[in-house]
Amino acid sequence: MKPTLSQISIYPIKSTAPLHLSRSALTSTGLAFDRQFVICDADGKFITARTQPKLLRVQVAPLQNGMTISAPEASPLALPFTSFEDQYDSINIWKDQIDAVYCGELAEQWFSQLLGLPCKLYYFGCRSTRPVANHPENQIAFADGYPLLLTSTASLADLNQRCNSTVVMDQMRPNLVVENTVPYAEDSWKRIKIGTVEFIITKPCGRCILTTTNPETLERNPDREPLSVLKQHRKGNDGEAHFGQNLIALNHGIISRGDTVEILATCKPQVYPAT
Repeated sequence: MKPTLSQISIYPIKSTAPLHLSRSALTSTGLAFDRQFVICDADGKFITARTQPKLLRVQVAPLQNGMTISAPEASPLALPFTSFEDQYDSINIWKDQIDAVYCGELAEQWFSQLLGLPCKLYYFGCRSTRPVANHPENQIAFADGYPLLLTSTASLADLNQRCNSTVVMDQMRPNLVVENTVPYAEDSWKRIKIGTVEFIITKPCGRCILTTTNPETLERNPDREPLSVLKQHRKGNDGEAHFGQNLIALNHGIISRGDTVEILATCKPQVYPAT
């Protein structure tokens, strides 16, 4: 069987719950509506579920001219895009300084109450820019470092065989999930095509402490799994624990769940310590 796209996921607000789609468009910053919003503290520094795990249960439902934001601990917020102010503030995502659109007092009050600290919601607007590292011709919105992350069901199954606890795919927070491969086949992919879109694989994804948080209970795994296991058998030359591959789309287009993943070019995969 040929490699097949089995899951498409976006995270409209950075670090919130995934929205699983049957199809999606690729835009200049990745999947449409993916990580186009971010929450920042009073100093303009981005906030994620690494320190605020409540965000993992925040659901976003896109509307024609806005979105509805909901969480178990709060009443739903209907946020029309017309409520956004014509105000760009300078915010920080890791080492990047970005001019982003302030999304208004409604969102500010809702998230401040949910998290129990002053914070604001920002949007990656038409005047916002953030070139991808080492690929300045490509843009990224508020994802960590690259527009897209690809994983596979076979790789997750292999990881689960090594862990004492069950790891679900949502913990790995991919955009694209592929099935019908051997474990870590994606390590050797350099260029692929899905639907009408070609992608280049840029580098393995170094994983962080967020992978150890159960997205349902919000509890951290006491043994720091799967991160501790990945550090044992998937520690890369950069010292990080690798799972999944970062991608950049080379053109705009449409991808759909069930599309065949065509392998256009391969590379020599990184060698990891024997386990």
